[in-house]
Amino acid sequence: MELLMSINNKEIFMEVLHLSIEFLIGNINEQQALRFSHKYGFQNPDDFLLATRTISKYYKQCCTDSGDNDISEKLPHLSPELKPLVPLVLAARLDAVEQALGRSEYLKKEVKCVMSFSWDTRLILGDSSFRSNIRQVATINLLCQSSLKRENIYFEMDLESLCAMIEVLEKCVKRDKPLKQ
Repeated sequence: MELLMSINNKEIFMEVLHLSIEFLIGNINEQQALRFSHKYGFQNPDDFLLATRTISKYYKQCCTDSGDNDISEKLPHLSPELKPLVPLVLAARLDAVEQALGRSEYLKKEVKCVMSFSWDTRLILGDSSFRSNIRQVATINLLCQSSLKRENIYFEMDLESLCAMIEVLEKCVKRDKPLKQ
């Protein structure tokens, strides 16, 4: 953790703090964090990853523990002029951190959560049995996650079913309640 003592540039330290939050909320993985070590001029990528993890763990403890988290105990190698920046960055990104931690706790319940989705529409101009059978079909792709497992769910529906599904989703968003399976 002597790596933190070698940082004397406030801008670089702020970038490292923001990178630690990105690591905490899951926007970057370990390999990406290792690549950032060279961007900020650090010699040993493993030490940089350790520092990033330590700061991320400190931020997680700040958000989950109700007690007082002392920076000097958790991050003792920081210089006195850089210590005030640690809670400042957390305060700026607190909403994103709390949302990510809440999502993480929710996913521990073995519930499938839709992380992202995409869709595609096709116009079918007849089939082999009846050439004037013209219809529009939507293909929906849901990327779901439960605990550490990710899976893709694909399905097709006609325009009427799609409108009904959108209506149900809009009602759920208005009520702020998740859908039950």
